[in-house]
Amino acid sequence: MMAESDRGNPIQLAAVVLLLVGGGWYFLHHYQIDGLDEVSVSSKIQNDRGERYISHTDIPAFMESSVSGTNADFASPKTPSKNSEMGLLEQPTAKAVLASVPSRKISPLKVASWALDGFGPTKLANPSARQNVARVVRQFDVVALQQIASIERDLIPRLVEAINQGDGSYDFVVGPPTGPSDRPEQLAFIFDTSRVVVDRRQTYTLDDPQNQMTFDPLVAWFRGAEGLPGQAWTFSLVNIRIDLAHAPSEVALLPKIIQAVRGDGRSEDDVVIGGLLQADDAYLLPTLASKSAKATVRNRPTDIFGRYQTSNLLLDTGETTEYIGRGGVFDYLGTFNLNMAEAETVTSHLPVYGEFAAQEGAAY
Repeated sequence: MMAESDRGNPIQLAAVVLLLVGGGWYFLHHYQIDGLDEVSVSSKIQNDRGERYISHTDIPAFMESSVSGTNADFASPKTPSKNSEMGLLEQPTAKAVLASVPSRKISPLKVASWALDGFGPTKLANPSARQNVARVVRQFDVVALQQIASIERDLIPRLVEAINQGDGSYDFVVGPPTGPSDRPEQLAFIFDTSRVVVDRRQTYTLDDPQNQMTFDPLVAWFRGAEGLPGQAWTFSLVNIRIDLAHAPSEVALLPKIIQAVRGDGRSEDDVVIGGLLQADDAYLLPTLASKSAKATVRNRPTDIFGRYQTSNLLLDTGETTEYIGRGGVFDYLGTFNLNMAEAETVTSHLPVYGEFAAQEGAAY
């Protein structure tokens, strides 16, 4: 006969049985067993919305259709951007996707344009000029740059490297040299990859077979990087550099340029024009011949001397309802406490900008 001590406490035995049963139930509820020859265990846990966590490979391609021109004056891409050979969509990170919740309001996107007045190796080598350009660009999510004088392939990458000092996440798209052979320039976009996504396959230089524009416009297609891709705002950003000597005739082409971009095969109705337009809003808006056309800069000079308005962002609020009505000129001299001489080492132009909802149709 067993001693009383060998039988164990009935309460302890019951606890052991409950633990075994409970542990088995938890394992079967939370894990599944795959295969018989090679047994593997995988989690069945999902998030609160009944969806599995998403990695960057789960995000669908931004757009599969090719770009094709539909306008007689301005047509399909003549020369792809130098980055287009990558042929890859810049994907938002899994962290950015997981951090997005439909009920959370994402801060507006700040889209800007800035004429750099002959930016080249000399200005880049100047520590003060380089630092001030970097500080200005970091104020925005997307910046369309004009008047890049150098055609050196590493100029913009080196500038972006300076912008990213610390924990920056900026990238770039740069167009081919354009303009007169004796003074070629480049157009570029610099953007924060944590805030917007670019489709490099859909970046192109607008074809101008009749050479009506001195500098060929550069077009890029962006999407907000935060939130679900299907809900994020998508837009075409057109980078335009108008030659002052031909300003009246080139400004008159703006409606045709907008029409060409809208008809490029992507079915994108949100088109934002940004650039050195060599005219003020009082002249530009009637040219667009649309009652819903807006300029983000109104009745303000855009040069550091306070004399002229030559840069702007233009859009049609009938289509681009994401514009939240905030925009203007960024006074980087006052913001960074610069004197006139320090500013002139960078450019005589001030950045112009507008703010847009990061999600399609979102209201602020």
